[in-house]
Amino acid sequence: MSIRRSLERNTGCRESIDAPENIFQTFPRMQFQISHKPSFSLLKLRLGPGQSIKSEAGAMVYMSSRMGVETKMGSGFLSALSRKIFGGESFFFNTYTAPDSGGEIGLAPDLPGDIIDLDLNGKSIFVQSGSYLASDPGIQVVSKFGGLRSLFGGEGLFLLEISGTGKVFLSSYGAIIPIQVEGNYTVDTGHIVAFENSLQFKVGKAGGNWKSTLLGGEGLVANFSGNGTLWIQSRVPSGFISWLTKLLPV
Repeated sequence: MSIRRSLERNTGCRESIDAPENIFQTFPRMQFQISHKPSFSLLKLRLGPGQSIKSEAGAMVYMSSRMGVETKMGSGFLSALSRKIFGGESFFFNTYTAPDSGGEIGLAPDLPGDIIDLDLNGKSIFVQSGSYLASDPGIQVVSKFGGLRSLFGGEGLFLLEISGTGKVFLSSYGAIIPIQVEGNYTVDTGHIVAFENSLQFKVGKAGGNWKSTLLGGEGLVANFSGNGTLWIQSRVPSGFISWLTKLLPV
């Protein structure tokens, strides 16, 4: 696997290099490995005695024996409503803590796709609710609302504001593509994975009118402005569901 140079900008957010799949990368609070990239990625973590990792509920694939588990509800504006009812994801987080002998845990998202890790050095990013996979336990995760307009599109825009210092792991449906925004940029809301808080956004109609939105097969879009990194996914779950629905017998 090729080595990709780390991206570190004055925003304080860094994306790590790609490492060979048989190598665990070492971070101050954990060792981790992302294997089976890019289509069916699996996050493996080695935790020292008493070390913890926080993850989306339901993401655990396997774990060592005697690993402690604590479940808590997410915080923020309409967390339960926006994520459980509209977003379709759990609004609970699990914190796994290794025993005195240490331990290993494997995490994976529901959908096939990629996983990336980001270093947050005291900064914050906004993440589409379904793209959060795991983070250092000290990282703050708070639900945000993308505005009333996002309720009327095929993809509701419910965001998590993730801040602090440490590692965060994001997942996607399909490939994850980083984009350096300098000025204005428009993305279908369903394709958003995350973006830096240096970017401003407004949710609007594709093509600028409801006719294009309703008849043109396009949903709502996020119009970004400013300078910063935007991460998008190459596929969107609703598109696959629509395709699959057409194949079902009437």
